[in-house]
Amino acid sequence: MRKSFLYLPILFAFMLVVISCGKKATPEPTVAEKLVKTWSVNIAKHDGTEVYKKGSTTGSSQGYVNYRLTLGTLTNGTGTASLTTLDGTSFTGNWALTSSDKVITLSNLKSGSGQTPTGSNPVGTIVYNITSLAVNATDVTIETAQKDLKAGNTTVNLQLVNP
Repeated sequence: MRKSFLYLPILFAFMLVVISCGKKATPEPTVAEKLVKTWSVNIAKHDGTEVYKKGSTTGSSQGYVNYRLTLGTLTNGTGTASLTTLDGTSFTGNWALTSSDKVITLSNLKSGSGQTPTGSNPVGTIVYNITSLAVNATDVTIETAQKDLKAGNTTVNLQLVNP
């Protein structure tokens, strides 16, 4: 019986080592890491009125079927971005996340022919406020910080999904 008690501290120490060497928890991805992917529009609203819903043919702005936003990995606070608008025009530039991870700024946007997005102010810059981001990063809702001229001078709210 006494020998059993002698092995008890050794067994306890062994178990402690095994437990402490267990698998470490994976850290939660940052907002920037969650955003790095290609997004398409699931629902689009202009001043709160739904104008497009993926899979439906009844919305007044069916051009959102063309919309794509691709955000590349941030390096030193800036990443590459590409944007395909409602009319199918593609722009490339940069993106950054600011204001406590609540604002996406697309900048230096230019098409292959050197055009900038209509109404962007400053030229080549579009700012979106993040209104929601799913915990599992399957969808994000963004809203234009300025009225969008191509959307009838309205505030545009986009629920984006991947893809």
